Order: sequence, then structure tokens, then C-alpha cells
Amino acid sequence: METEQAIKQFESYLYRRYSDRSTPKHYMSDLGIFLRHVGAKPLVQITVHDIDGFVASGQEQGWRPTTVNRRLATVRSFFDYLASEEPEHYLVNPVRWRRHKAKEGQALPRDASEEEVSRLLAVIDDPRDAAIFGLMVGAGLRVGEVIDLRVAHLTAPPEADGLARLRVLGKGRKERIVWVTPLTYGKVCGWLGVRPASQSDHLFLNQHQRPLSQAGVEHRLKQHCQRAGVQVSCHQLRHTFARRLAEQRMPVEGIGKLLGHSQIATTQRYIAGADPDLREAFEQAMTSVEQVAMTVPAVAPTAPMVRPPRQTEQADPAHLTAALAHFAALPAWLQEPLAAYLRRSWRQWKPSLAGEHAQRSARRLSAIWQGLLTCRALTGWPDLQRQDVSLWLQRRQEAGIAISSQRQELSQLMSFLHFVVDQDQPVNSQVFRIAYPEAPEPLPRHLTDAEFQNLLQTVGHATAARTPEALLTWAWFSTLIATGLRINELLDLRLADLDLAGARLFIRQPKNRQDRVVFLTPSLRTLLQHYLTQRPASSDDHLWQFGATKLNANQVRYQLRRWGQDCNVHVTPHRLRHTFATQLINHGLPLTFLAKLLGHTSSQMTLHYARLYDSTVADHFQAAMAAIEGIAVSNWPMPAYEIPIPIRDSV
Repeated sequence: METEQAIKQFESYLYRRYSDRSTPKHYMSDLGIFLRHVGAKPLVQITVHDIDGFVASGQEQGWRPTTVNRRLATVRSFFDYLASEEPEHYLVNPVRWRRHKAKEGQALPRDASEEEVSRLLAVIDDPRDAAIFGLMVGAGLRVGEVIDLRVAHLTAPPEADGLARLRVLGKGRKERIVWVTPLTYGKVCGWLGVRPASQSDHLFLNQHQRPLSQAGVEHRLKQHCQRAGVQVSCHQLRHTFARRLAEQRMPVEGIGKLLGHSQIATTQRYIAGADPDLREAFEQAMTSVEQVAMTVPAVAPTAPMVRPPRQTEQADPAHLTAALAHFAALPAWLQEPLAAYLRRSWRQWKPSLAGEHAQRSARRLSAIWQGLLTCRALTGWPDLQRQDVSLWLQRRQEAGIAISSQRQELSQLMSFLHFVVDQDQPVNSQVFRIAYPEAPEPLPRHLTDAEFQNLLQTVGHATAARTPEALLTWAWFSTLIATGLRINELLDLRLADLDLAGARLFIRQPKNRQDRVVFLTPSLRTLLQHYLTQRPASSDDHLWQFGATKLNANQVRYQLRRWGQDCNVHVTPHRLRHTFATQLINHGLPLTFLAKLLGHTSSQMTLHYARLYDSTVADHFQAAMAAIEGIAVSNWPMPAYEIPIPIRDSV
């Protein structure tokens, strides 16, 4: 089948199947992007390598993983359709999910803060717009559902409980009933009182008495946002509706029904981060961990902080070029695959960490292959045998390299070799049967209560001055010990990630790409408020500003090391994370909740961080047996210590 004919038939099929949706338009747009990439190449000649190039090209252009996967799904559907239309012709689908699918992770919903919503609604004085955006934030309607409402959809007066019923036609032409509160119903009635006469039965009309368009509604919202000094989208208002209900512990099934979701998983993505049980358990545990006596300095009143939009960050290509130079001393048959592997990894790394990761990976891979070539002269992929890798690993053991480092190096080598196999290179399958060195059970990495108390006192004395630098230092240190963030998560925090009104921090694109929310204790929230009053003005939106530049990892590690030397304690950012986990689990926070706060997908991983004390197990046992046998139980848990705060007097 000719390419043009195939495209037309596929388009006709899409419009037959999705006649009432925008799906055909999006599919054809994505297909056009792919076909322009491969050029005039016949369809039967398109291979997995063309898909490799398409994905790589898109990632270089900054496509998000969801965009990559959506376009891959389009191409896959196109070739599946061609195969079904001409079953007598053998046409291989070039899209292979295990090879091409981009790792998406899980982003938090982009809901608006209560402060942003309040400021927005306060400036909307037009009755029609007040009703439109009131329905989005008060009933969770999509913008398309709002503009498609008819006058007849809201005719019945509120029922005895004060709620009015509204019939909504949602995506896929699926109807549902939503409830409208008296506040939102009053806004709609306010518009109906001034709505001009029109032949159209649409509820909302433009100045020409014709139905509104989606672009028109979005334009009006943009105008109102400019007046209010906020940036909020229509879909954010819908997310805010879902988040509010979740925070009031409404069951997810009910929220999904109001939103018109057919899958609970979709609703769960809307309310991710709105977990009142997690917040409550965290607050109870942290109350036991810290008792804060704090007198804050007097400061000039400031306007409430509105979260600015999060600035995007691009990795510096110069760092990739510098990393590739590590391969220059290796044979030519190795250089090209290593460079291709590093470029692919570069596209997948978080921009703020890409340079550091590239240097570390390039150094490690270069050292690994130099070691392998020392064991035996290799001239190509067929030469590499299992015994070569075994001999290299044995020499690493004899050199006294730590087992953890051996496992990391072997893992890096195997990842690269799997990549080489995907490029159709003849790597002996026996190479992949190498056993990893057995790792011993790691020793506890948390600070004891005495060590932690000494550290707190040392940091408290070192930052007691009321200078902006001291306040910055105490603020980032307090954030580490009270949230358990990884160092890269701490340094990548932006102003947009800080929700002081909701006492939350949004952690975007962490190690496993699973966005999450962590909560602020009252003392940390107050401390961050004071830090913001003295944060240097900057066009850079990173939260931690050290003079004219952003705080970096070397500064944090150096400062922790100096404090550790002063109090004779080995201190690293990751050891503080272990300490945070250990403190919470020993003060009653359930393991599943702790895993969410730390950003772990497995509770088993969390157990590597949190050490359960024998005394804690005894207390839990005693409490359980009290319910069974009525034995006396001591008052558990008890506060462990007080955290000194260096801010004492009024300015």
C-alpha cells in the first residue's frame, strides 16, 4: 500500500471510530511528525532503528516522556491498522515498547493553592465569568463541559440539603450528574439574571450572543489572572476541586464519579499529594520528635507569597562534550557505542543532574573498559567472553574495592551491554550470567539521639547570628532534617514548589520520577517564611540563593562536614535522610506513610533507611498486649529532645 493511500485510510478509520472526539486530529498530527522524520522511506522499509532515531530526535527537542509515548502509540496503531487491512502482506510493527517506551514517572497534579484561587476569584466581577470559573473550581467541570452546558441542564431548584443538580455531558459523550453548592449555584443564577436573550440554548454566551469557545474562556481566565497576579489554568481549577474533596477525606470512588472518570487510577492521579491521613500521621510523629520553643524576630509585614511559575532548566551540552572526552583513549570499536549510550542516558537524566551524572558514568565506563582490556586484548564484540568479565571482577576484589562499588560498576557494565545488544551487536549471552558479589547487611547509617543532639547544638551556635547567610544556612539544614530530602531534591527546590499556606513542599522529578509532597512542621514553615523575607532578589527561581548565585552541593557537603568535625560526628546529607526516617518510624509513623514521604516505591527500600529500635518493638508489643490482656502500658511515645532555634530576639 502506498504511503499516501495508507494515511488517508487510517484517517478515515479514526473518524469512523472517534467521530465525536478530537482523537483523530491528534493522531494525525503525531503521525505527520513521524512521517516527516523518516522522509520518503517506504513503509515496509521502516525498522526499529528508525523508531530509535525518532525517539532520540524528540528527546533532543525536549519532548516530555508522555509526549514520546503518545506519539509511539500513534505509530504503533498506524502499523497495526495496516497489518489488519492487508493480512496477506507481512508487515512488522517497528515499535517495540520495551525498547522504545520512555520512562514517564508520576507527576503531581498541578492544582492551584488556596491563596491563588482566592486572589483570582476576588478580581472576577463579571457575572458570566464568575459562574464559569466557579463551576470549574466548585464542581470540577472541564472547560469543554462548561461551554457545552445548556440552560435546561440547570433548571431544578436546590433540594432540601441545599445542593442543586447539574447534568453534564463529558468526554466521550458520557453524561453524569454533579452537585452544585449554594455558593456556586448563586453565581450561576447571578448570570442567568443578566443573560441576554438568544436563539442559542447554551448557558454561556459571548458578546455576540453566540456560544463561547474554549479559546475564549481561556483568554478570559488569562486576563483575570493578570489582574490578580497569579498564573492558573482552567484544568488547575478542576484539580483544585479534586484536591479539596480529598483533603476532606471523601472516598476516591465518589470523587471520580463527580469528575467523570471511568478509571479510579485517573482520579488517584488528580488527588496525589492530597493525603490527609499521611499529613496527620506525620504531624503526630514529628510532634513527638521535636519540641520547638521559638521566638521569631519582628519583620515588616509582607504581602502573601504567590507561587511563581516554575522555570524550566536545560542541561548544558558542554558538560556532555567534556564527559565524552573520557572515551578518547579507548579503541574505536568501543568509542561510538559508548558515546551513543551516554547520549541516550543524557536525554533521560534530570537537567540539573545531567552534567554530574555524565561525568561519573563516563569515568566509570572508561575505567571499566580499560580494566577489561588489561585482562585480555579485545578487538570487537565477538571477543568478549564471560571469563573476561569474571577476571576483571576478580581483580577488582583483589584490589580491595568495596563490594558496593563492585556491584555499581557491574550494573553499569551490564546496562551498557544490554544497550549494545539492542543495537544488534553480537554480544555473547553468557556474559549476562555473571553473578553479582554478595553484599553484606549494611550497618545502621542514622545518627543516634546523642549524636543528633550534639549536631543540632553545633549548628545552632554556628548560625546564631542574624545575618542573611546564617538564616539561609539554618533554613536549608532544618529542611534536610525535617523532610528527609535527598541533596539534589533540596537544591532543585524552586519558589513554585513552596506552598506555605498549605504547609507543603512539592518534590518534582526526583530520583525515580515519582513526584511527591512532603509536609512542613509549624517551626519549619515559620523559619522558611523568615528566610523568604531576606532571600536576595534574583531572576533565578531556585529557593536557596547564596548571594548572587544558587546554593550548590559542594557548599552543603562542606558545611556539614565542618559541623561534623566540630562535634566529632560523621555527617552527610544522606545520613540525615536515614536519621529522619529512623526518628519517624520509632515515633509511630507507619512504614507505608514513611515510604511516601521518602519517595520510595517499595517499603522494603524504606526499611534500609529506617532502623526500628528494640525498645520501640517492645513498646509496640506492650501496647498490643494491653489491648489483649489489659496489662499496664507506659506513656508512649515520648519526645526525644528539643531542637534549638537560633532566632531568639526581636530585631
